[in-house]
Amino acid sequence: MTTLRRVPIAGWKRCVHEAASFESPGEFKAATLLDAAIQVEWWLRNDPPLLKIPTPIGYFEPDFVYRISRPTGAMMGLLEIKGESFWDGEGSVARIKADSACAWVNAIQHSKATELWEFSVVLEQDVLEAASLEAMLTNAQRRAP
Repeated sequence: MTTLRRVPIAGWKRCVHEAASFESPGEFKAATLLDAAIQVEWWLRNDPPLLKIPTPIGYFEPDFVYRISRPTGAMMGLLEIKGESFWDGEGSVARIKADSACAWVNAIQHSKATELWEFSVVLEQDVLEAASLEAMLTNAQRRAP
């Protein structure tokens, strides 16, 4: 995957773009899990960023946005894949941005918006070891709601 960094890759079933590029093997694996999950209606690689969430230290731009069908109804989701070296303790940039994304999702839930939202940060190693979207999300470091 290192040789394919930032190279657009096509052939997705559920991606809204013709091709998507990735910065890490974990991002590519997350895309394959999103694309293979039958409950995922569509997904997009948020690059260039279409969705930016304001935080106290700049904008948070999640790696993926998706729409998923659940027994309780459809849900929008945000997914961030984070290398372990960047997830380095409370007060780190990654954790401040993740906390802001959780607050953003919770604000949407409390606003009684027509679409429900969820957010997850998953460490790259956990993505690489996951066999399914559910397994990957089960190992999330941060989740909202």
